[in-house]
Amino acid sequence: MRAVGDEGAGTEQEVRPGVRWRSVVPADAPVLSDLCRLTGDSGGDASGRTAFPGLLGDVYATPYAHAYRVEGVSFGTLVLDVQGPAGYLLGCLDTARFEAWREEHWWPPLRRRYPRPEDGYVGTYDEPLLRTVHEGVRPDPLWARRPSPFPSHLHVDLLPRLQGRGVGRLLVERLCAQLAAAGSPGVHLGVSAANPGAVAFYRRTGFTELDRSPTGHTFGRVLSSPGPASG
Repeated sequence: MRAVGDEGAGTEQEVRPGVRWRSVVPADAPVLSDLCRLTGDSGGDASGRTAFPGLLGDVYATPYAHAYRVEGVSFGTLVLDVQGPAGYLLGCLDTARFEAWREEHWWPPLRRRYPRPEDGYVGTYDEPLLRTVHEGVRPDPLWARRPSPFPSHLHVDLLPRLQGRGVGRLLVERLCAQLAAAGSPGVHLGVSAANPGAVAFYRRTGFTELDRSPTGHTFGRVLSSPGPASG
């Protein structure tokens, strides 16, 4: 895995013996992409399933390295241990504003780089990812209507060596404090039905189920009172 350069990196904080974190910066984009691929198969390595090593990251991870352009601050956290980068939490304050930014600035160059799913990828692991690239993200009343009760969202991915050590819960609490301090009333996320461990995790960390489909769940958590945001 490529190393993250120190340029622009924030102060690291130890959160468990041998485990530390810091805020995501733009130079972290390649590492976020690697971590996204290595956890992209319901928590496992998706490298053997995708024809495009960077596609998962381009949809779900690397845009958050540049989200400060939209929000003025990074709501992403990179986790490191003695072996190097080991996971992340990625989030944004205002999903509607973030998706408008992606539609205008993020997707157009990717649409020139990646094929359409109809070009031989229908029925493959890459099909829904390619559709997202070429069709964008449809507005959802959950975050698109104003005011929204859950305007913020998050993603958490940890390599297996960090799973089950309480780091995921700490990441969620860190972001919820940051979002509440920034004025967000609530945060939401989507979880694949093929990842029951993640479904159980979010239920344990204060999220309630807002919607369900055959392929996944949508969870939300009310951020009723601002708390101190970690640096």
